[in-house]
Amino acid sequence: MSIYRLCPSPSFGGETCFETWDEGFTPEECDKIIELGESYDLDDAVVGNTTESEVIDNIRVSKTSWIELNDDTEWIYKRLGKILRCMNGMYWKYDIHGFHEHLQYTVYDGSGTHYDWHVDNNMLTDLPPRKLSMSIQLSDPDDYDGGGLEISDGNIVEASDKRGDVIVFPSYRVHRVTPVTEGIRRSLVVWANGPAFR
Repeated sequence: MSIYRLCPSPSFGGETCFETWDEGFTPEECDKIIELGESYDLDDAVVGNTTESEVIDNIRVSKTSWIELNDDTEWIYKRLGKILRCMNGMYWKYDIHGFHEHLQYTVYDGSGTHYDWHVDNNMLTDLPPRKLSMSIQLSDPDDYDGGGLEISDGNIVEASDKRGDVIVFPSYRVHRVTPVTEGIRRSLVVWANGPAFR
């Protein structure tokens, strides 16, 4: 009998769309992160990578700044690293090196700010691929209307909007932030990088 050999199946971890680390940051810590994020220049958010980046209002309208690793911010990186190691070990077991990019502080201020469906792709850069995305809810959900983080695995699921919660999901998952209709939504985003999936 002939045998037709197949390549090993790709391993993308479990079937979970996303997972939540409840109360990863206290309200006071969220306030400190907001203060840090606001201390940097807030620019119009772009779509794309490196020289291809541009502002495209029908895809993304928000402001961002970048929180670098230094003595004042190391506590945030350490906390996120601990959460990431635990979450990755429980749910995905990806080969991850660490954070190769600064923390992205994002502000959705006022009606119409949003980020349409996208994946966290960094293929046009020299950085290792993004493998897990982390989104930290900095605002109290009573401070704004709309602005839900939705993630799709074929079905659309809305992630927690509780202040201080950390949402973790594979960076290849399609996701969006629905339009804010009133108020201000603030969040922190970072990506964990590692060698290419194979």
